[in-house]
Amino acid sequence: MRITSFLGRVVAVVGLAAAALLAHAEVKPGVDFDYMAQPQPTETPGKIEVIEFFWFGCPHCFKAEPAVEAWAKTLPKDVVFRREHILWEGRSDLEGHAKLFNTLRTMGLIDRMAQRVFDAIQVQHIELRDEKTLFDWIEHEGINRAQFEGIYKSFGMQAQMSRSAQLTTKYQIDGVPMFIVNGKYRTSPGKVDSNPKAPLGEVRASARALEVINELVAKERASMGGTTTTAPSKAKH
Repeated sequence: MRITSFLGRVVAVVGLAAAALLAHAEVKPGVDFDYMAQPQPTETPGKIEVIEFFWFGCPHCFKAEPAVEAWAKTLPKDVVFRREHILWEGRSDLEGHAKLFNTLRTMGLIDRMAQRVFDAIQVQHIELRDEKTLFDWIEHEGINRAQFEGIYKSFGMQAQMSRSAQLTTKYQIDGVPMFIVNGKYRTSPGKVDSNPKAPLGEVRASARALEVINELVAKERASMGGTTTTAPSKAKH
């Protein structure tokens, strides 16, 4: 077992335990979440959508990842979760990571590879924005190198990169990780831990953000006339 994977599981367990302790805490607009200035349509009719905007190079996203992964596996069947990699205008340092994300998603490998990519970048300090280094690493990870490279360099990849940039702008993402609930609400670990006099710490802040998301999901479910469901949905990353 990889040490980083083991530590990730430990962090996830701690995070979920903290979330349980924080359950049913009052969720306040402006404190725990903000309303979207311009609500956005969701992609799956009849489902409650949660989007995480993140960056593979973000240490805060890396620390939140184990808790997010564990949380995503518990979602009820009326909730759809997916990730989107940010791409801010003028930030060329984001492009390689965004292309890596979009390629893995196209290949259906994001669920399997997200934590490995984070570990490679954040722990092992492998420069995956360098193409040769990336392709060598991909092959070492047991992924078909030729297939990966073909998608990574394809004409269609530019359309996916444009989509990443458009979504980043449309959802007004100014920091990561950022979570959008049903196109109406936004929250983040930084938002719920915005009081410097009472810092939650990153693990507990991530847990609190996930609890806020759960409360917002419940709010949306009630507004749609639904009831709480227990069967987990398949997370869409």
